[in-house]
Amino acid sequence: MFNVSAIGIESTQRITNQRQLGKIFHYTVDLVLISIILAALRKNTGLSLTASDLSSSNDGQTYIKKYLGFGEYSYNLLVSFARRSRWFKQRPIRDTNDLRDRIKQEVNGFIDDTSK
Repeated sequence: MFNVSAIGIESTQRITNQRQLGKIFHYTVDLVLISIILAALRKNTGLSLTASDLSSSNDGQTYIKKYLGFGEYSYNLLVSFARRSRWFKQRPIRDTNDLRDRIKQEVNGFIDDTSK
């Protein structure tokens, strides 16, 4: 015969495991989005986090650099997708402020590309 209490424990453990996986997935997505935001901040303004200020150990600095590098990679993928997509259109240059902003973006992109 079946042990009813054992079945209840198994289903409770399964639900608990699913919730834990859901939390892990949620935190992972949050970390990726934060890294993309930091990459966008760096690309658009030139402001960036310094790994040496966040961690004093070499291992910590290495992981922070990898995390920020992953954000840069993800941001570049997102931008290339948006440029190829028909859902996104680039805004035309209308005045000198738009021109200045576009030149600033291009120069920052050029500097980022040459520093790699």
